[in-house]
Order: sequence, then structure tokens, then C-alpha cells
Amino acid sequence: MVAPGFIDIHSHSDLSIKDFPEMENIIRQGITTQVVGNCGINIGMIDEGLGNFIERIEKRGIGTNLIFLAGQGVIRSKVMGNEKRKPTEEELNEMKELLESALSEGAKGLSTGLEYEPGIYSSTEELIELAKVVAKRDGIYASHLRNEGDYVELAIEEAIEIGKMAEVPVQISHIKVERKRNWGKSEKIIEMIENARRDNIDVSYDIYPYTAYMTRLNIAIMPFRVSINDLLDPDRYRKALEKLKNSSIDWDLIHIPQYNIDNRKNGKSILELAREREISPEEFTLELLKKNEPVRVISFQMSEEDIKNFLSYKHSFVGSDGSSYKKRNEEDRTHPRSFGTFPRILGRYVRELKILSLEEAISKMSYLPAKKLRLMDRGIIKEGAYADITIFDPEKITDKATYEDPFQYPEGIEYVIINGNIVLEKGNFNNRRAGIVIR
Repeated sequence: MVAPGFIDIHSHSDLSIKDFPEMENIIRQGITTQVVGNCGINIGMIDEGLGNFIERIEKRGIGTNLIFLAGQGVIRSKVMGNEKRKPTEEELNEMKELLESALSEGAKGLSTGLEYEPGIYSSTEELIELAKVVAKRDGIYASHLRNEGDYVELAIEEAIEIGKMAEVPVQISHIKVERKRNWGKSEKIIEMIENARRDNIDVSYDIYPYTAYMTRLNIAIMPFRVSINDLLDPDRYRKALEKLKNSSIDWDLIHIPQYNIDNRKNGKSILELAREREISPEEFTLELLKKNEPVRVISFQMSEEDIKNFLSYKHSFVGSDGSSYKKRNEEDRTHPRSFGTFPRILGRYVRELKILSLEEAISKMSYLPAKKLRLMDRGIIKEGAYADITIFDPEKITDKATYEDPFQYPEGIEYVIINGNIVLEKGNFNNRRAGIVIR
């Protein structure tokens, strides 16, 4: 099967490390273009400015094509630090100017991470004002919602409101419905998005085909929040412990992929680790938070039926929420989405489950995201378009990455061509850096 090169509309590939990755795990999925700078994070915007950063990485060479989004979190942080308040008019204007500069230097939109600091402190009105700047540049507003669990409908409403008031296309990032008590909300969410589209608000979303997500521990246990000062004070610690016990969290579904230096404990759930310590999972969690160290978790809190519903909706795209890796790291238990997202769609949800037709799946991976990003010469095979092409066997393509061993490349993809250059030939990766920054 000859298809347009896949476009990963939601990537977190790290572009700042000295030993710049060739992005083999990305390319082996058939991905030729990545949209980076999602969830409000910094990609080249803090120290040197986006334009200088793009110039530097282009000189080093890029494994895939890249499209940049400007991170609202880093913009707010540059102006206000981590302040938990509304910006003054002067501060808001300064944020607009920084956003305008990033858009002028190559960003194609604004991303937010509204479950993270400092994005969580931003009001809807503040986001609308920034989104209006994006609208003038024909960019998109991509949002990691303010909530993906108990209050996901309110978060969807906010994203739609921003699109409506700013008259900007909205891309909801890695859509999901977290926690068992919320499973089944996909139908309501799709109805909300369809209603918004009938009102001429351009709303779509991306999704990865896994029932677990990876995030920081403090995010996984939201809406519960606690500070280090709370945990160091005995009275506030007791109150925090009581509040956490009343949060109805499924501790058996939250796993720690990498636990300290004891690899035998990697991948165990918080419930299992707490039982080994003979303490409650709430105490164990507060103990981890008390160390004030970044703890990643893989949380199995999503429903397969919701994933099927989300994938089936005609205005959904595929996005990995993954990252690039240079080589296998035996001690790193990352999420398999970084190695298997796109082949998994074609193998499991097209060939095996028949949730999508082959044509529908390829469109969600190429033409539709290209159209959303206003790329007229990518995501399609035609005379005059860029030669971004993925060639695979529909009967053999499959993902191999697992939660236990994510560092496994997929099978069934024979060729990947980026800007007319072969980078994967007969299944062999040649380390060629053929990508460019798409401005």
C-alpha cells in the first residue's frame, strides 16, 4: 500500500538535546511530519527565541518534517512566572507580543496545557485574547484540556467557547475519558463537538489507540492537589491524607514504569508497591510527592469502547503524544505509543477490529491533519506535492511495543520517503536526516 506520509499532529519529541535524535522510532511508524510544542510546553522559546532555535536545528539536520506550536505555558511563565492570578493589561499585551513573535518566526498556532502549571492559572478570557492573535495568522489553537475526567464536558465547553469567541480552529489534544466512573462519556463529547461544528466552529481532536496514558503523578491524581509545604506540616499532611482517601482513586490502575533503582519494581501499580511497604496507597503516594521529584506514571484509566467511539468519529485524527528516542534504554519503561501508535491503528483497529476502513485510517493520519494545518502540498499524493510517502503491507503491519517492553519497532512498513529522500528502505533505517521545518 502506497500512502501519503503520516502526520503526527501531537508529538512531544525532544529537540533540545545535544545528541539530536534521528527519530528512528518515529520514522519506523511511517511518520514523515511531526507537530511539536504541544501542551503549552517550551520548544526553543525560552532562551534564544523560536526563529534562532529553528535555524540551529535545521543546520544539524532533522529526521522528520517539523511543525511548531507556541506554548502558552512558556509564554505566560516568561511574563508572569508561576503567578496564580490574572495578568494585568500590560502583562497580557506582553504575552500577545511574544506569541506574535513566535508566529512570525515559524509557529503555526498556540498550544495550551491547562492541567499543568502555569496554564492551569489561565482564565478562559485570557486564552481567548491569545487565540485571537493566532486567528489573525490563520493558525490553530491546540489544547490539552483543563480536565479529562470528572469535568471533561466543562473542559470541552471551554475549548469550544475559545474557538467561537476567537474565531480560531480548535484541536483538542489526545482526547480521553479518565476513570471508570466517567467511561461512556465519549458519545456525549462527540455530540458536543458535532453541535459546535454545525455552528461553524472548527473543532476536531486527536487520539492515540491505547487505554493507558502517561503523565506525572500529581496530574494523575487530580483534582486532588497538595504542595510540598502541606506535606511537611503534620496537621496539613493529615488533612491532605484524608482528602486523598476520599478521592476514590483506582490505585491498582496507576503503575509506576520506573521505580527508583530497583528494576524489579518497575511497572508495578501503586497499590502493589504500597502493600509491599505495608502502608496505604494514599500514604505511599504522599511519600513520593514529598520527595518533590518528577514521578511518571502509566495510568490504565481509559475504556476501549470510548477509544473505538472517538476513533470512529469523522473529525478525529491520530496523534501519538509520544517522543523520539535515539536508542533502546533497558531501564526506561516509557509508553508504547512512542513506538507503535500509527501501525497499531492500521493493524488492530483497521485489519482486526474493522473499526475503520483502510482509507478512513490513512485519511486521519495524513490528509485530514494536513487540511487542518492548511498544508495543501502534504498529506496527499499528487503531482506537485512534496514526496512524503509511506509504503506498507496492510496484511502485515502491526505494532510490537508493549508496556513491559516499549522499545520494539513495528513490522510491515517497508519504505518511508521524506521530501523525496528514502529514509527507510526495505525495512532498513539509514539515519538520513531529510526533514525540514514547515513554516
